[in-house]
Amino acid sequence: MFTLKGSPILVALFGTSLDDKYYIICIYMGIKEVESMQGYIDIHSHILPGVDDGARDMNQTRHMLQLAYQEGIRFMIATPHYEIGCSNMEITKLREVFEQVSLEAHKINKDFQIALGNELFFSMGIIEALQRGEALTIAGTRYILVEFEPNVSYRKIQESLHHCVLEGYIPILAHVERYFCLVEQPNYVEKLIGEGAYIQMNLSSIRGGITNTKANFCKKLLRQELVHFMGTDSHDTAARAPHAKETVDYLVKKYGEASVQQLLWDNPMRMLENKHL
Repeated sequence: MFTLKGSPILVALFGTSLDDKYYIICIYMGIKEVESMQGYIDIHSHILPGVDDGARDMNQTRHMLQLAYQEGIRFMIATPHYEIGCSNMEITKLREVFEQVSLEAHKINKDFQIALGNELFFSMGIIEALQRGEALTIAGTRYILVEFEPNVSYRKIQESLHHCVLEGYIPILAHVERYFCLVEQPNYVEKLIGEGAYIQMNLSSIRGGITNTKANFCKKLLRQELVHFMGTDSHDTAARAPHAKETVDYLVKKYGEASVQQLLWDNPMRMLENKHL
């Protein structure tokens, strides 16, 4: 989101679990002064080829990366789906695919960075999968991206995210606008935040007229400052492409550049540094 200058600092590490001793330094950047809005951090994407319902092959991944860069995204976190009982790619193979995608990003621009995590479908056993290193936190931090079925009850969301917090993780609720119980009762979102969860919203869900229930819900949360992260949740180059710029321009006009900076740069950076917001 910004042009950064100055001495090098470490901004991201990734590993397989909280106890993992194998950390890879994946990004060095300089920071001295913030100039103007130049790019964004996308914390939710499905750009790894042949891993889940996202990019089908490396050719589509390349096109997604190119489009994301054109849209102003300078850092993407690959968050392939992980669900207990499903065919999840083995972690060694997943890292190999991730490294290949990172090389493709660097071909576009040497400063275009990719980090690795999972979008975790919460169910019994997901914490144990994290602890075994079979499922991933975001870039080796304590942060985890968590999703549920759209028709999940508020009680299920609340109890599940609370369990994550008790186990030492920092849960981010993925695409908050998808859960009917929250759209119907927006005050529940504030309760979740009060219990230690953070909120992620999809950029594509924000635009819409006054009759668009989902868009109205999103705008209400943004006005009340109940959103911490934005993401493209991109899966392809068509209906679920990594578009950002048009919505970001709208957000800047509606809520101000400082708010957009926080959502698309400051908060993700603190996440990557494994700090609370």
